[in-house]
Amino acid sequence: MSGGVDFSNVFALAGSGFIVNSPRMTRIAVWKIVLLAMVTSVCGLAGVGAEGKGPFTVEQVIAPRVAKMGEPEMRPEMVGVKLPVSSPSEKAREHVKQGFALVHAQWDFEAYRHFCAALKHDPDCLMAYCGVALALAKPYTEYADYRRAAVERMLDLIDADDAGAKAGMVERFPVVEKKFALATAAISRSPRRAGVLFFKVAEEYPNALQARLLSLFLTRGGYDVMGVPSLEQKFALKKTRELLEKHPENPMVLSFWLALNAEAPDKAVSIKKEILPYARYLVKKCPQVPSLQHTLGHYEWRAGNYLLAEQAFQRAADLYADWMKREGVGINDCEGYVKAKCYLANTLYQRGAFLDAMKIARELRVLKPDPKRPRSPGNQILLWRAYNLPARLYFAHSADGDFDRALKSLPKANELKPYVSHPKYPTLASVYAEALAAYSGCRKAINDRNIKAAKTLRNETLRKRIVAMAKVSDGALHASDYSHYFNAGSSLAIYDMELAGLIALNGMKGLRVAAPNWFMSARDKQGVPSLMMPPLVITPMENRLAECYLRMGKKKKAYEAYQDGLRRYPNNMGSLLGVKRCLDLLGKKDAAARVQKHINLVKRK
Repeated sequence: MSGGVDFSNVFALAGSGFIVNSPRMTRIAVWKIVLLAMVTSVCGLAGVGAEGKGPFTVEQVIAPRVAKMGEPEMRPEMVGVKLPVSSPSEKAREHVKQGFALVHAQWDFEAYRHFCAALKHDPDCLMAYCGVALALAKPYTEYADYRRAAVERMLDLIDADDAGAKAGMVERFPVVEKKFALATAAISRSPRRAGVLFFKVAEEYPNALQARLLSLFLTRGGYDVMGVPSLEQKFALKKTRELLEKHPENPMVLSFWLALNAEAPDKAVSIKKEILPYARYLVKKCPQVPSLQHTLGHYEWRAGNYLLAEQAFQRAADLYADWMKREGVGINDCEGYVKAKCYLANTLYQRGAFLDAMKIARELRVLKPDPKRPRSPGNQILLWRAYNLPARLYFAHSADGDFDRALKSLPKANELKPYVSHPKYPTLASVYAEALAAYSGCRKAINDRNIKAAKTLRNETLRKRIVAMAKVSDGALHASDYSHYFNAGSSLAIYDMELAGLIALNGMKGLRVAAPNWFMSARDKQGVPSLMMPPLVITPMENRLAECYLRMGKKKKAYEAYQDGLRRYPNNMGSLLGVKRCLDLLGKKDAAARVQKHINLVKRK
C-alpha cells in the first residue's frame, strides 16, 4: 500500500507464535517493532516530530488550530466506553472516554479535540495518544504527521513503562491498555491486521468491550455483487448482535451496530425492523450529536421515510452550523455540515421536491474551499461532491434546458486551478468535473437527436476522462481524497453504461434491442450508498430500464423494472410515478389510484 517493506509476513509469524515464543522477545515487544516500522512506512520520516527535530513535546500531537480552541463540550450521555484510562487527572480520563465515544459516533475532529484536551491535562496519558491515533486513523490526511507523532510517543511510553518494570518499578499502564494502544497503531497500515490484534486483546481481557467491537468491525468481510455477506461479515453481524442484546442501551455498541450495517444491501437486512429502531433510540438518547442525527437520516432515507430523513439531515446540519459558530471554525473542519446538506438535497429530490433540492445545492455551490488546506476534509467534499451537486440534480431531472444548466453549473478550470496545480497535493476533481461536462453534452446531443455527436462525446471525451482517472489509481491510493476519487470513478462507470443504453435506444432501429442490456449493466454497477453519503448517481438505473421497456412497448416489464427501482430507493418519486403510469397503461385504474394516494403522502410537507 505504501511501498517499501511488506510486513504481512512478519504479522503472520507473530500471529502464529513463531516469533513471540522466542525467549528474547515478548508479544508486546514484537508488536512494537512491527508497528514502528509500519508507522514509518505509511507516514514517512519527514514532518512534525520526525527524527532530528529535537525532543518530543505534546505540541507535536496537537495541531495549532486545535490548540487555539477552548476545551470541547462534554456529552456524557453518549459515553459507553468501559476501558480503563490510566491517568492521575480525572479531567484527562473524562476527555479520553468522551473522545472514544465521538470516534465511534463518526465525528473524528471533535474526538481529536477531546484527546488533545486530555493531553493538556496529562501529557503522558497513554490512552489519549491512542485516541489521537484512532481519531486520525485515515492515512495521508493533513493530520498524518500529528498521528505519527502520537503513535511514536505512545510506543515510547510503553517502552519506558516496560523498562521501569524490569528495573523493579511499578508499571503505570495496565497491559490491556498497552495492547489496545498497539492494536490501534496498526489501523492505518492494515485495518484487518489491527482487527486481529484487537481480537487477541478481547480474548485475553473479556471485559474489553471496545476491543471486541473494533475487532469485529475491522475484520468484517462485506458483501458480494449479489448482496450476499461473506463469512467474515456474517460472523461480525452475529457477534455484534449478541453484544447488542447484552448491552442494548450502550451508545458505543449501538454506534457499532449502525456502522456495521451502513452499507448492507436491502436484501441482506431489514432496515425498518433490524436497524432503524436502534438509530432512532440512539438519537433519542443523544439528540445533540449531529453525526448521530446524520446516521438516523441515512437509515430513514434507506427505508424510504424521506420526510423523516429530511428532518434528521436538517437537524444534523443545524447542529453542525451552531457548533461551527460557537467554536469559530469553518467548513474545512466540519465536512459533516456539507455531507448532511448534500444528503438533504438528495432526500428532497427523491420525494419530488426538485426546486427545494436545487436551492440547497446552490447554497453549497457558493461555499469557497481553502487553497491553503488542500487535504482538509471540508475542501475535498466541496470539490468532489458539493460543486457538482447542481449538475447531478439536473441530470436526474432531465427537463428541457437542464443539460445546458448542468454544464453551466459545473466548476470551470480557473476555479479549480489552485487545487489541480497544487505542487504537493493536486486533486483529480477537475477530471471528474470534465467527465461530467462530457456526460451532460452527450445527454444534450441525444435529446437533440444528434446521435453521431453523442457517440463522439462518449467515446472520445467521456471515456478518455475515465481512462485518465483510472491510470492514476495506484497513486490515488496514497491521496487523502481516495474515497472520493473511488466513488467518483464508480459513478462514471454507471453514467457510461447509461449513455450506451440511451444511444442505442435513440439510434438506428436495428440496434435498439441492445439498449436494455446496457441499462442492466448500469443497474448492476449501482450499489448501496457508502460512507453515510448520498449516492452520486441520483436516479435508480432501474428507472432508465423501465423507460426503455416503455419505449419498446413492454409495459409489464416496465412495471417490474420500476418496482425494482423502489426496492433500490424505496418511495423514490421517479419510480412511483413510473409505476402509476404503467398501471394506467395496463388498465389497472384502481391500483393506479392507490399509488397516486401514496405519491401524495410522499410529497406532503
